[in-house]
Amino acid sequence: MVLTSLPFQQYETIVGAQWIDVNDHMNARFYSDVIYEAHALLTTYIGLGDDYVAATACGKVVAESHLIYERELRKGARIGVRSWLLAVDEKRLHFAHELLNLDEGYRAAFAEQLDLHIDLTARRVAPLPEALRNRLQTLSKSADAARADLPVGRAVGMPSRSSAA
Repeated sequence: MVLTSLPFQQYETIVGAQWIDVNDHMNARFYSDVIYEAHALLTTYIGLGDDYVAATACGKVVAESHLIYERELRKGARIGVRSWLLAVDEKRLHFAHELLNLDEGYRAAFAEQLDLHIDLTARRVAPLPEALRNRLQTLSKSADAARADLPVGRAVGMPSRSSAA
């Protein structure tokens, strides 16, 4: 199956006891693991998974990622990830993922990621094949309407103290 519209939401799981920390909620490191699993699933559905790598000796790597923790998740919560391919150019793919508490209907975290397409033989960034790039750009356009509601492009930071203080 090749994905033809977004968002993509196939990954679901239950917050297990092994993910719970001393604060009695899901430890931050497991948010990343859940996002990673959903991202890997999306990668397959857009045509860049293991079959693509085997056929082309090309793949993709993460160049940058950002994760915003919005609400806690507790043991036993049913969670899922809603994913978006926001933009594609010659060598880059911009993704977003919403980690959802499916039982209570809220977003617990938001992640965005920039991946680079690479030639695994040369170990260098390489252009996506034109037909694949065109298909992925068309797919990313299906995310345009929702993009305004996603906290894309936020930076880590806090107000700086005045240098006079």
